[in-house]
Amino acid sequence: MASPDMASVTIKSANSAISFPELLVVEERLRESFLRAGDTIKDSCLLLLDSGGKRLRPLLTLQSAQCFGPLNSAALDAAVAAELIHMASLIHDDVIDHSDRRRGIPTINSQRGNQVAVLAGDYVFAEAFRILANKHLLTSMSYLVDAIQSMCDGEVQQAEQRCDLAVEPSQYFQRIAQKTGILLASCCCSGAASAGANQKAVEALGQYGMNLGYAYQIIDDILDFTGNPQVTGKPAAADLVNGYITLPVIYLLDKPLYGPWARDMLQARDLSPANVQRIIQALISSGALNEAFNTALHCAETAVQALSSLPPSPSKTFLSELTQTILYRQA
Repeated sequence: MASPDMASVTIKSANSAISFPELLVVEERLRESFLRAGDTIKDSCLLLLDSGGKRLRPLLTLQSAQCFGPLNSAALDAAVAAELIHMASLIHDDVIDHSDRRRGIPTINSQRGNQVAVLAGDYVFAEAFRILANKHLLTSMSYLVDAIQSMCDGEVQQAEQRCDLAVEPSQYFQRIAQKTGILLASCCCSGAASAGANQKAVEALGQYGMNLGYAYQIIDDILDFTGNPQVTGKPAAADLVNGYITLPVIYLLDKPLYGPWARDMLQARDLSPANVQRIIQALISSGALNEAFNTALHCAETAVQALSSLPPSPSKTFLSELTQTILYRQA
């Protein structure tokens, strides 16, 4: 098994290497959406757009649709709306987390204040629903509304579980399903539905998206400890310092040799840079990081299995191979 910190495959930023022509259309549509806003919101949102991003959500929407035939305008509209919803959630997350930087650039809240950031996020959410309503994409809207509601519940749950060292793996999975998995699943379902897929196929892609989301978030949580801050755009162990107990830490706390020591340090909130490095070393030495990676690997395998009932297609092959890209990314 490859070590999680020896990853060699990355998902390219949508701005630096768009390998799918349809994503260029999505990118231009996103820009058009922001150009309609007033100057302050427009400038803030364009800065976030130009900072890059993986464009994973529109990509999942489009590839899920193309599992069932040629790309159509409904799938493109749904893909644009999905990315707008993701971007709006990032803007609001930065306010909640008091984040100063995202993707290596200052956040909207750090530049313009929380009021502008909240309203910019609201504008982007509204733009997503303007597109879905104007194009009468009610099925896609239903999936994405469910995702937004779940993301809000997940954000509240995460806040309630801050610094809670008794968090169980089942609670962690519930949280990441709400915060990450549901939106990826909704993108897959939305794309499939826009292409006229039957309910069984839509549900299969939903299972794929949810398990891909699990794998994605677990790798994100591993990278919090092993990633290069110059690549990830945030300091090492930033989530732990903020009190978020993720799967690697849950596994560490369960280790007889390391758990009591780590628990005492975390309960005391004694997270100096030196102690953060000790925690990272303990995660490696105890096998907790490898255990977390194996869990992500299992989720990725489950995602691929969910695709087995779909007819063969280049898009199905891409979705299957995407799981490996997710597992071995560096940011």
